[in-house]
Amino acid sequence: MRPPIFDAATLARLFHDKTVATMEEMKAALGTRVDMTVFRKLRQLGYHSSYSDGGRFYTLAQIAQFDALGLWSHRNVHFSRFGSLLNTVEHFVERAPMGYRAAELRAELHVDVKQPLRQLVQRGKLVREALDAAGYLYCTRDARRGRDQLERRQHHTPSLAARRTVVAMDDEAKAALLLFLSVLDERQRRLYAGLEALRLGYGGDQQIAALTGLDVHTVARGRRELCAHGLEPLDAIRHRGAGRPMVEKKRPR
Repeated sequence: MRPPIFDAATLARLFHDKTVATMEEMKAALGTRVDMTVFRKLRQLGYHSSYSDGGRFYTLAQIAQFDALGLWSHRNVHFSRFGSLLNTVEHFVERAPMGYRAAELRAELHVDVKQPLRQLVQRGKLVREALDAAGYLYCTRDARRGRDQLERRQHHTPSLAARRTVVAMDDEAKAALLLFLSVLDERQRRLYAGLEALRLGYGGDQQIAALTGLDVHTVARGRRELCAHGLEPLDAIRHRGAGRPMVEKKRPR
């Protein structure tokens, strides 16, 4: 009796319809009970497994559209260019200019990161530094770069009194800020809000969102873009050749 033939194109059609799928859905589509059969076909197509949901979900490499940070999400299922949650957490902390608090990294990745952070510290992949009463800062294990991360964080973290001045801004100052934001384009508003959130440090996204009326995810995106390497400069507001014409100098006759 000839063994059954499983076609990778069957999986490609499944992902075309569903975008992401579980192992059970892929086995049902192929008509097999064997996980390894599915993995053989996935390897032919190229695939990613989610770092959220315990890695239950899969998608094809050609479908995932990773952002500048290497992340992509579909209906609250999250994928990373760096693979597992453990690898993603390690990569983010290694590349962060000012390290990460657990709460900040959770906001970035949209999943709980306490357990992977604990594992990475125990394995010597990351180090944990006591920062203040609010908790710890996670840094790279490289001593020099880790010291730089800690010093930058300490330099950019304002005092509690300084933070309170932001949320306690009077009506006139707040009106001026909102007027300033209204003349910026969408990307400029996002980057400015991200800059202010960076200046505030821990909890800055929520404070700036509450102050400006922007969505907290918009503020976080602006902050991430500022921290990401290779940020492109803002596009010019005027098109080439626009604006007032040059004044010609008149010479006396």
